[in-house]
Amino acid sequence: MSGRGYRKLRGNSRPSGGVAGASSRSVWQNSSQTFNSGERSSSAFPALNEPMRNLSIDTASARTSRSQSVRPSNSRRTLCSAVPDTAVLTPIRRPDKGGQNGQHIDVYTNHFRVDIDKVIVYQYDVDIVMIDRYGKIRFARKDDRWEVIQTIIKEKKDFPIIWYDEGKTLYSREILPEITLPMQFKLGKNEDMKIFQLNKLNLVRQDNIENIYKFIQQKTTIRPHETVRTIEILFKQHAHNDFICIRNQFYDRRRQLDDLGDGRGMAKGFYQALFLTQYGPTLNINLTFTCFYMPLKFVDFASQYLRKDITTDLTQNDLKVLGKIIRNLQIETMHTGRKIFYRFREFGRPANQLKFSCGDNNETTATTNSVEEITVADYFAKKHRRLQFPDLPCINAIKGNQNKPNWLPMEMVAIVEWQRAIKPLDKTQRGVVSKNTILKPVQRYEEIMKIVGNNRFDRDPYLKELSIHVDDKEMIKLKARIIPSPQIQYRSQGKRDAIEYVRGGKWRIRNWFCSTPEIHTWGMIYFGDQPDRNIRSILENFQHELPNLLERNGFVIHNVPSLIIKGIVDREITETLCNASKQQWQLAIVILNSYDSTRVYELVKRYGNRTIGLMTQCVNFQALKRNISNLRMYVENISQKINGKLGGINGIINLKSALSHSSKDDLFMFFGADVTHSTCSTDRPSIAAVVGSCDTTNNLYAARLCEQYPKTGRCSVEIIKELETMIGQLIQLFAEHHGGYLPNKIIFYRDGVDEGQYQKVLDNEVTKIKSACRNIYGKRPLPQLTFIVVKKRHNTRFFLYENKETLNVQSGTVIDQGITHPSQFDFYLCSQAAIMGTSRPALYHVLHDDNQFSSDDIQQLTYWLCHTDMRCTKSVSIPAPVHYAHLAAYASRALKSDEDHERDSLDDDNEELENYTLDDIKTKLMILDEKVADDMWFL
Repeated sequence: MSGRGYRKLRGNSRPSGGVAGASSRSVWQNSSQTFNSGERSSSAFPALNEPMRNLSIDTASARTSRSQSVRPSNSRRTLCSAVPDTAVLTPIRRPDKGGQNGQHIDVYTNHFRVDIDKVIVYQYDVDIVMIDRYGKIRFARKDDRWEVIQTIIKEKKDFPIIWYDEGKTLYSREILPEITLPMQFKLGKNEDMKIFQLNKLNLVRQDNIENIYKFIQQKTTIRPHETVRTIEILFKQHAHNDFICIRNQFYDRRRQLDDLGDGRGMAKGFYQALFLTQYGPTLNINLTFTCFYMPLKFVDFASQYLRKDITTDLTQNDLKVLGKIIRNLQIETMHTGRKIFYRFREFGRPANQLKFSCGDNNETTATTNSVEEITVADYFAKKHRRLQFPDLPCINAIKGNQNKPNWLPMEMVAIVEWQRAIKPLDKTQRGVVSKNTILKPVQRYEEIMKIVGNNRFDRDPYLKELSIHVDDKEMIKLKARIIPSPQIQYRSQGKRDAIEYVRGGKWRIRNWFCSTPEIHTWGMIYFGDQPDRNIRSILENFQHELPNLLERNGFVIHNVPSLIIKGIVDREITETLCNASKQQWQLAIVILNSYDSTRVYELVKRYGNRTIGLMTQCVNFQALKRNISNLRMYVENISQKINGKLGGINGIINLKSALSHSSKDDLFMFFGADVTHSTCSTDRPSIAAVVGSCDTTNNLYAARLCEQYPKTGRCSVEIIKELETMIGQLIQLFAEHHGGYLPNKIIFYRDGVDEGQYQKVLDNEVTKIKSACRNIYGKRPLPQLTFIVVKKRHNTRFFLYENKETLNVQSGTVIDQGITHPSQFDFYLCSQAAIMGTSRPALYHVLHDDNQFSSDDIQQLTYWLCHTDMRCTKSVSIPAPVHYAHLAAYASRALKSDEDHERDSLDDDNEELENYTLDDIKTKLMILDEKVADDMWFL
């Protein structure tokens, strides 16, 4: 698999003063600052693929100059890892030549074959900085660094073809002339002119492209990450002028964003990455859609985001909400005649109240009590123009690596274009976006082929440099298989076994659930606006019909639920739930009908699950209203979740029959694990969720949650630090449900892991699982462990061409050859039937397997587990245990109040991030009330 995306580079995307989009020309500052084009001795080079040190020819004057041109330290916080790089365990190899079971078919995939010449590529370190008007060294913006490199190529006659990563690395097939002295370049004209300095161009490494083929042919197990990155950067060069490149995604800079109405817009682009597969190098191309902030004036942006005119109505809470979203967002000035780039830090006092004093070098210091000082509003009226909105707060903007405040009026800045917006879309926006992003298979196929045609790989001068040829005539054709679906056991009204058959990934419930609880005490609670006669009629109808409809699925109901109607005041909500708990309700059906339903929902879940141990099933009143004439279907859906929450079992699948060899004495335990990260704040903790099966049918699961706090909020933790404790608790719970017997086979599905993290997860988490087992099993034989990573976020798609139509592949389609790993145990499985758009398969990578499963065994078992989800009567996209882990992690957001988040938030902007270890990561297990902690509250 391809290691996709850029590395984090110091100084990358650093804002700086200057003019964006200016015309460029270069000036060679003096004749002594030249390239040394003399040939190097071949003895100067180490062996291929080894780092090179001290190969540049430095004169004394060059060394002196470089010592005076030290690159400024980067004060921006970058993301580092607290997990050390190790290689203790080795991912297992594919145990056979792939699976054989199922119906064999042909499919197409959005990969294209790539041929690459086996040549040597030279890698150089390059250092480009900007010189400000005071002669100080500043970080050069990414686009400016690109312009400098392009200027060198254009101005220097016969300069060899090079390609550049826009950071500090440059590549060439030829040995480049050396820089013996720093060189300066002037870009732009007159007031727009900016001066840049090329400090060094040092050869550090040489790569042999043949390493790619050695890996594919299994002559080495070391994946050539740097070589793949070299080629992917080469593919980007030609597209740079017309496209915005974000890692491996490309967006046409000439196209306008689709306005989403809140200061954000949607852009359509394409994804492109190189894969190393059994078929050789392939280019994976897919459509991609991303939200960006609109390039608006700041006042307009804030008004759109808050959905009101901030010039007449702006509260402190508005500023708090806005500040969280845009912190560190790039902004640019509009009042100086040239653009100066900053990063947003915080809001301050209004411009007509905030005062500052002018010191040396135009430095300013904000103050609020010196009568001798000038206000920001008066300063701009004197130096630039009178402010239109002097009552609006000023913005503290940080420039480059400076820490001093720069107080700017809100109306004098704008949002820099093409900055990604990571805040989730609301329901209305998702509906708008879905119309453009959900594409039928034939539409996606045609769009991808159009992108491939427009890229014109055969005319790309950079690709010709490595004799790269892309077979762009057609997608790769593969052999695939459709494996059998399971039979699902229910209970007839005569209490005999009843079998339901799966067709097209779906089935119907025409019998009772396998086991159901007896409900003695329960009720309905309506939280919302004061109900009118129509609302009361709907509620009363639901109150009387729900028991009858639940009984059709096998529930034993002893009374009609009581109906309580309340408002949405916090105190009223908690008192009502507390009274229900005191009356020992087994279940509360909570009906929400308010503009503030999200807040009420979170309070209900937080108070019910954490404080009083009351199991709740929330119902949206508007959905109930839409389905009141067809309550049977509506209740059938929620009854499956209710049954699971109360300890019942919907349907049973004999998972052992999915395996070719299994003993009746085998006790299987299935785990799922996921880690979710906050999308809008780096200060909030990540949530690790682990679920484990409890009963003999592997239908009931319990969850354990843990918060992981990076010390500064910017340190990544790829692993679950407290996994050993969480696994230990769940295995002990399993034993309690099995008369003290422990599982002898553990199947562990892990989500939320990128490919570059596989080794860390393998070394750390497999070790922690086995350590937990040793602590519990003592001298008894340890269980056999199979550890599988599940990946949903990838860009591989499959298309079935049948009867001259391009269709989705069927549920149960497996691909384990062609575009899979050359040697390791991975496969694609499309387990769900696509309702809309193009189906997305899940990618499974078996990293560890004590059970020694065959390809057929692990594929069949995984597919059948996708049919065990309690929430629905269809096969889902990933196995139920890992889906439950995702649901538990997602639901955990409601378990913490805003006050909890404020106490937990961290604000250590200036703390250094180097040398962080797992000991620096704080963790806290999330404790639920014991009455619900071991139940499926997350359904």
